[in-house]
Amino acid sequence: MLLNESKKFKKFLRSQLVTYMDYSEDDAKQEVKELESWFDSLPEEIKLYRIVLADDKKDVDLEKPGSHYGTNRKELVGSHQFATGVGDKTFLLSVIANKSQIDKEETLHNRALYPHENEITLKNKGKGVKIINFQEL
Repeated sequence: MLLNESKKFKKFLRSQLVTYMDYSEDDAKQEVKELESWFDSLPEEIKLYRIVLADDKKDVDLEKPGSHYGTNRKELVGSHQFATGVGDKTFLLSVIANKSQIDKEETLHNRALYPHENEITLKNKGKGVKIINFQEL
């Protein structure tokens, strides 16, 4: 990300925190710093989880398994409210993603505005992640 783009994004994110989360300017600035520090501390490879609804495993596109993932398997499985897709069966997809596959801006934006979701957003609908498990729950 270019420096100028990064500055624009930080300004945008701060304005979102002030407008939608009732942060003061100073608190919003601090929150953005903390989010960036959290992102910078992520390992180069990270294990992520996704709940998918489908009628059958074959209905799930494993080439592009999706953009939105959680970092906590137990929490995600315990709360199916973050499931995506359409179908009668619930599946858990476990993947390993490289840090370079994470959409930094979308991840920071979602974590700022929806902190309870603890979401990581991947680029290109997750194309190129290493699938380590795909099971029906």
